[in-house]
Amino acid sequence: MGNYKGKNVDEAIENGLSELNLKKSEVKINIIDHGNAGVFGFFEKEAEVEITTLSPLELKVKKLIPYLIGVAVIFIILISVIIGVYSDKSTTVSPPSSTETSSVVEKSVEKTSESSSTSSSSTPASSSSTNTTSSSTETSSTSPSQSAVITTENNEEFKALLQTDDSSTITNFIQKYKGQVIEFDGHIADIAHYKNYKTKFDMLIYGGNYLGAEQAPSGPNFKFVNITTVSNAAFNSFNGENISKGQNVHIKAQIGNYNSTQDLVYLSPIKVSPR
Repeated sequence: MGNYKGKNVDEAIENGLSELNLKKSEVKINIIDHGNAGVFGFFEKEAEVEITTLSPLELKVKKLIPYLIGVAVIFIILISVIIGVYSDKSTTVSPPSSTETSSVVEKSVEKTSESSSTSSSSTPASSSSTNTTSSSTETSSTSPSQSAVITTENNEEFKALLQTDDSSTITNFIQKYKGQVIEFDGHIADIAHYKNYKTKFDMLIYGGNYLGAEQAPSGPNFKFVNITTVSNAAFNSFNGENISKGQNVHIKAQIGNYNSTQDLVYLSPIKVSPR
């Protein structure tokens, strides 16, 4: 430690560092007097500083301070990111407004009044209710459920469909029963590779038995598209044997779209078995 003088503070520091042969980062500087340049050479006073050499421990701490500051900044950034992510994930459920609550109450009141009016209006004589019950029973027995498998035995429209080529009849049937399951006896009228795949096929299906290449039966042109017969569970009944053109089969499939331009009804096979 020592005191060093110069014309100004910077010169005093340079004089001290030069004498101690140290860098500014290796010492602690205390300014004792900033000095005075005076006026016309009078009242001039030199600047004086006190320079103390830092200990090895102080030097290490001084070198570590920038790194510690950097680590602290990174830590603060990470905490901010984590808080932001969790705040985005958390959702707030707002209670229903008074308007929504009142609308719900009004709807429930309306339903209650409707049910009460219905129950009060539906009090006919016992004979008429009996007739209504019996007629509804007959209707349900004659018209199959929408979710039942459609066959020629339980659906007259499907029976008629298999015997007509009329596009309007086919269109009406598909619009009514699209997505439901049909089951019927038919045959493979033609089979071809799907695009350039060797193991995928398109199959043209006709209703009824195969009568020869020159005798196409009446009815829609059903089609399976992009079928892999080996891995498709719908064809397990064939036990890996080849499926050929003209083969009689029993078909259970879901109704798809109808292409009136190509006159094709697309089916998704559920179970196809030889017969």
